[in-house]
Order: sequence, then structure tokens, then C-alpha cells
Amino acid sequence: MRKIIGIGILFLSTVSCGYLFQLENDEKLAEKVERQLNSEIGTVDFAKMTDFDWDNLIILGPYTTVENVEEELNLNLANIRQNGIHYSDYYDLVVFIKEEKSVKIVELNRGLRPQGRIIKKEKSVFKKGKDGIVTLVE
Repeated sequence: MRKIIGIGILFLSTVSCGYLFQLENDEKLAEKVERQLNSEIGTVDFAKMTDFDWDNLIILGPYTTVENVEEELNLNLANIRQNGIHYSDYYDLVVFIKEEKSVKIVELNRGLRPQGRIIKKEKSVFKKGKDGIVTLVE
């Protein structure tokens, strides 16, 4: 009986750790980005706007399955799996990546065009069009 209880406790501890170490939306950065996109310039350069270490970013649109993105792009996104993007259509999720692992996320109002690819830090400039859609400047 003690073994069963011990195994149960170990199992619950392991499962709960997946929920404990989830990244949360950086609300300050989200507000800063939204303000910049809604300004007269309407352009945001994530490389200049951020003050943390990252290499690349990806944009996940509504109803994206994180596990599929992990497989397709060979990334470790375990710390954002519980974010809720897979069943929400209220926001786009910008995921900042360092060495193939997600390090920060930002939930932005819908308008970003998901790229379906990894975007390098030095090329992470987006512009808001007249139609309100935010696209990558290439």
C-alpha cells in the first residue's frame, strides 16, 4: 500500500511540474509592442525593443497546437504548452527562443500574420498595414 501511495505522489509531482514551470505573458512588453504598432510609425523592431537574451522568434496564431510546432521546427516549447493558444482565438502568441527553447512569450491582440517559420532576431521587424494586419518587413 505504501508503494502505491509513493508512486501516486511521485506521479502527481511529475505531472504538476509541467504546469508549474509554464511561461506567463509579459504584459509590459505586450503593452509596449501594442503602443508601438498603434503609433504613427506603426513599426516594431523586436530586437531593439527587448532587453533579454534571445536568438529567434516564432508567431503562433489562434488554434495552433504547440506540440505540432515543436515537431515541425525542432524546438522545445514544453514551457508554453499550457498557454491556451490551441483553443483561443483572442490573441496571437509571440514566442522568443534561445537555443531552440522558449524563453519568453507575449500575447498580442490579433493582427499578426503567423509566419509558420523561425524568424531570426536581426530580421524581426514588423509593420502594421492600412488593413490593420501586421506583417514581417522583408
